[in-house]
Amino acid sequence: MSVAEETTTTANAPFDNPDGDIILRSTTDRVDFYLFKAILSLISPVFKDMFTLPQNDLQLGVSSIPVIPVAESSATLESLLLLCYPATTPAFNSLDIAKAVMETAKKYDMQAVLSRAAYLAMSQFLPTHFLELYALSCRFGWQHHAQTAATRSLEIKNLGRPSTEFESMRDITALDHHRLLVYHHACGIASQAVGNSLSWLEPISSKNMPMWSHTSKECPCRNYGGLRMLQVADFGNLKITQWFSEYLFSSGKELLERPCESTIWESAAYSRAITKGAECSVCRSTIVESMDKFRAMYIAQVKKVVATVRLEAHD
Repeated sequence: MSVAEETTTTANAPFDNPDGDIILRSTTDRVDFYLFKAILSLISPVFKDMFTLPQNDLQLGVSSIPVIPVAESSATLESLLLLCYPATTPAFNSLDIAKAVMETAKKYDMQAVLSRAAYLAMSQFLPTHFLELYALSCRFGWQHHAQTAATRSLEIKNLGRPSTEFESMRDITALDHHRLLVYHHACGIASQAVGNSLSWLEPISSKNMPMWSHTSKECPCRNYGGLRMLQVADFGNLKITQWFSEYLFSSGKELLERPCESTIWESAAYSRAITKGAECSVCRSTIVESMDKFRAMYIAQVKKVVATVRLEAHD
């Protein structure tokens, strides 16, 4: 073996302390981590048991400190070991590093580190990698994190079509994927149902809105038959305008496919409703303000009903 291949480097602080009494050496890139047996023993039963065995056969470092060679890369080791130190605030350079750290924590039975790594990965990568985090949570049996990631998946329209294939799908079972699709569909059904009855509206907040009520002035929007009757707050069944009925129908259909807040914010049906309502001489004066107010209440109610839908737990 050449001299270059034998060369080792020392890890960054705090793993460069020469007072350490054990060295973990990454065999993939030959980086030495100076550590303390007491810390490793507290974190990992595997290392605790290892240190009770005779260590005469261990290689000695340049400062006569025993060296334990490990297969993990220095990047994985650094993130893993930083999680062993409560005072540190580590960050993962990538989701792949996070996965490698979790596998290593599992290998060495570092349960506290594994839990901390899970929360850190969720905080870092949830906005952009929620499907991968769902798969990871299922793999490790983290129901709470799986629920959180599944909720973010509601942002995907028609989840389950081939276009929603994701990298970590190979890491989970068909049952876990099925649980995610069932959850997504159930949230879609619950979200769509919000527009089938407006009994959830607060009477004070929804009084005299042009979609269903006017004071003394008769609205041309309700001067013909065949209009839909809908329960509104505690006012009973009221006749609603055609343009508002179309808005509820269209937005409900969109929510069935993508049951999340963004669907309501981005719905083209909102602009169509305002455009049609503005054609009415009575509705036009308050339609923008009223629709904006209703949309805020609509979003809040959709979020409320979605929060009641739970991802099916593992047996």
